[in-house]
Amino acid sequence: RSLGPRIVARAWVDEDFKRRLLLDANEAIASLGLKATSSMNNAVKLKVVESSATVHNLVVCTLCSCYPVNLLGLSPPWYKSREYRAQAVQRPRELLQESFG
Repeated sequence: RSLGPRIVARAWVDEDFKRRLLLDANEAIASLGLKATSSMNNAVKLKVVESSATVHNLVVCTLCSCYPVNLLGLSPPWYKSREYRAQAVQRPRELLQESFG
């Protein structure tokens, strides 16, 4: 079970936690007794960014050994496809519109 959604929900309701998460994500989640680890149980350095009405962030991950499985869970099959990753880099706005409306 991934912990990422719980961390995001906490940031939605706790402005101080959100501020700390944006400044130093690893330290912020450590305050909850959590740490980001890869599938090989290695520590992962997290970087949290915030989307807004005018800025939307899209993460394109190569799914290497630094992917924080314990926080995000297993990634969906489409996220791993070369086609999706290529389109996310080449035409991100169109891809998001087509995929998520």
